[in-house]
Amino acid sequence: MAGSAANQITGDDIISELIRNADAGRFKVRYTVLVPCIFNVYLHPRDYDLIQPIADLIREEAVRALKEHLLGLNKLRAARPFGKRFGSAGEPRPEYKILEKQWVVQFHGDQEERLRPGEIEIYSELGSARPKDFGAGAMTTFITRHNAGDSVTVAGNIDGAQVPARPVLARVRYRDSGMDKTFVMTSEEIVIGRGGKAVWVDLKLEGPADVSREHCRIRRDPKTGNFYIRDLSQFGTTVNGTPIPNSVERNLEVLLPSPAKIALADVCTLEFEVEP
Repeated sequence: MAGSAANQITGDDIISELIRNADAGRFKVRYTVLVPCIFNVYLHPRDYDLIQPIADLIREEAVRALKEHLLGLNKLRAARPFGKRFGSAGEPRPEYKILEKQWVVQFHGDQEERLRPGEIEIYSELGSARPKDFGAGAMTTFITRHNAGDSVTVAGNIDGAQVPARPVLARVRYRDSGMDKTFVMTSEEIVIGRGGKAVWVDLKLEGPADVSREHCRIRRDPKTGNFYIRDLSQFGTTVNGTPIPNSVERNLEVLLPSPAKIALADVCTLEFEVEP
């Protein structure tokens, strides 16, 4: 749980979680890695009241810490040998930056009684508007929540910014860039893959090239509540060890059970589970 003894939250807890969220929400283009710069921090009402007298100071130090973290990422980028960082002499070394001119950190009390004392939930965005050429999908809002001694990173498409307006339909747990993450499915259909400038995906993976830019789609039938999966990849998709038919030229989809282990090209495993 984020907080010290007896679930007592501190400003340092909040700042640490902001940095964790910024790392989880990175969006790689080609020459640039965008870092979230708009943060909405939700706290239990008791904790929110506690920090109110010093909210401006926490915000000021949080922005300072985020700036220092961004500077450190770029220093690390400059210091690492080209090949070691990307494993390929053909790829450029991207620069870490933010879309907006300044960082935004806002604090909110949890009015929905979802958080316990000492818990922190952060919703972040890359910017207030979509960058050009990033595709047609909605901008991803990254959510991190620190509770019960475990940091869970959740990514889901949420229209607007500050609170999730749609119910959670399912969750996809996976490991990416050395971090355990959970994707929250809030729309009837999602696209999974490596993505790209001309290929928008909902769940973006930083996996090897064996994972296609648009690898598979998961769809929920609103009438029956059943979930279906389509393979759109070059190297295939399996569900619980069984290969599913390719749908590149044919509109084929198969029933997706819950829970299910989805393997992308045998190099990346996703654990899918319908929300109870």
